Amino acid sequence: MMPTLLWMLPLLALSAGGAWFATSTFYKRRIAALHVQLKVAKQTAAEHANQARKQVAQLQSELAARPPMPAAEREKRASAAAAAASTSEARRALAEKLVPDDGFKTTAIAPNGFANTEVME
Repeated sequence: MMPTLLWMLPLLALSAGGAWFATSTFYKRRIAALHVQLKVAKQTAAEHANQARKQVAQLQSELAARPPMPAAEREKRASAAAAAASTSEARRALAEKLVPDDGFKTTAIAPNGFANTEVME
């Protein structure tokens, strides 16, 4: 009994150490792979940010080089925007009148106009 126990304790310690070594190696590799992915993502984000800065600078220079809009055209566009806003406001008001806001879901209407009356088992 005693010699078996004396052999079991070192074997148990050795197997625990082996398990620790295996898991540490596995997770070190996984962390290294994730680190590489993070590095690549940071580089890609930096490249995209630089490209966006260049595009913004190009658009700003094109906008600065553009001649100013005549006053008549500005007034025409402003009146069109105001008309569109008033139309959308009128549509919203009409929708509020037609759709009651009583807290219940809107009832779905079948394509044929009748409710489904089939018995479900």
